Amino acid sequence: MVAQPTGRATLTREQPSTLLMLVVISVSRQNGSIGISVAKPQHNSSFTQTYASGKEARAVLLAFGIDEVTIDSYWKLLSQMGANEQLRFPPMNVPQDELFSHGFQV
Repeated sequence: MVAQPTGRATLTREQPSTLLMLVVISVSRQNGSIGISVAKPQHNSSFTQTYASGKEARAVLLAFGIDEVTIDSYWKLLSQMGANEQLRFPPMNVPQDELFSHGFQV
């Protein structure tokens, strides 16, 4: 007996159970705090959360899957930039539940 395709995706053991979303993440300094913006590529709207400390913002970026070495290099550049200037990370896949848990309703 041959299984017929149903048109519905099913998860196997090899597939992750989380949905990934392709997003562009940006960071900026804003009056002593750090802003993180998330947007879908080729969309004009973005969602921004502000964090009182770099430590809080760093924890969010780590949760999104950005490694510490990359965050450190961006932090160095960010310290040399003016207020509200944004540094963009390359587009990346982030688990949708991580975005939602940090308040990003992309």
